[in-house]
Amino acid sequence: MDIIQRFEARVFHYGLIIAFIFRLIRLVHELIIDSPTFILLLGAFNLFLIVIIYVIHRKYFQVAFVIFYLQILITSILTWNNAGGWNGAVPYLLLVVMVAIVITSHGFLQVVTLLTCGLIVLLFSYTTVLNSFSPPTSNYSLISREIDFFANTMVLVLITYYLKENFFSFRESVERTNARLKTSSEKLMDQTGELHLQQGELNTLRNDLENIILGKVNESQKKAEILKEYAFANSHRVRAPLARVLGLIDLIEIEGKRNSSSDALHRIKRDAQEIDIILKKIDSIIE
Repeated sequence: MDIIQRFEARVFHYGLIIAFIFRLIRLVHELIIDSPTFILLLGAFNLFLIVIIYVIHRKYFQVAFVIFYLQILITSILTWNNAGGWNGAVPYLLLVVMVAIVITSHGFLQVVTLLTCGLIVLLFSYTTVLNSFSPPTSNYSLISREIDFFANTMVLVLITYYLKENFFSFRESVERTNARLKTSSEKLMDQTGELHLQQGELNTLRNDLENIILGKVNESQKKAEILKEYAFANSHRVRAPLARVLGLIDLIEIEGKRNSSSDALHRIKRDAQEIDIILKKIDSIIE
């Protein structure tokens, strides 16, 4: 339920209480002026119906809304002549009802209810179709009319007072909300400023780290190039005389010269071959 519906339901709840009090006053008045039994029973039924509506209106608002205003319209038709017709309080009551419909509803429900109420007023204004539903009574005097007008006026005053109080309460609530929003906005602005400062520091730190990393990468690349050249030069410089040594050893072996130094020669060849394997591994790594 949105804020508009909550407000309408709250006003409707208040209106039910006022309607019960108003109908009770009118019932007492009808008893005093000795209205017909039908009118008295109708008043008692209205009170009972308002109680039922009060019980169900929170859960079934639209149903309660339709029943409430429909019973007012039907009661107005049935008591029109008994309450003095156009000179009585019912037209004034219908005006109050139309104001209440505007306050307690919106949309399609409001339009249909207002049109129904307006149609009844038009029928009373330009036809005699509805007059037969309400027999006149001779007991309805000027004092009775004044009492009814007073009761209707009190209803309108109470509704107006309630709306005024709700308006000021709502305005105060809005002002408190605006104050909280202003405070929150100021805090957010401060936090935003701090975040901008932190972001600037992070950007500076990131740039410094990028420069450091880039320098380290360049330094590593330079060292790698130097190491590669160093390894390449050393492997080839060492490999050239080593290859010659191995070649000479092979020639000596081919010529078949054998002497006491053959074991030493064999060890020299084995060591030279081991060095040759190591140099080949170095070459494979730096390639």
